[in-house]
Amino acid sequence: MLITLSDPMRRDIETTVRSRAGELRVVNVFGVAEEVQLRFLDDNVALEDIAAVVAHLASQSGCALELDRGDLHKA
Repeated sequence: MLITLSDPMRRDIETTVRSRAGELRVVNVFGVAEEVQLRFLDDNVALEDIAAVVAHLASQSGCALELDRGDLHKA
């Protein structure tokens, strides 16, 4: 299923990924996705859909991807 993100959310993802890429060259995909999701709760977009865009943009920027979810969804 193809998810269309709002323009403001997409711009936020791009800005956040660029910022992280400039700092470390390693992007924590789910960490960034969770931050964006929290800023756009009203958009009701799944974390995995945001993470897919984060991973795509980060890989295009030549960054290493950290894919560990860590404690994001522990019960």
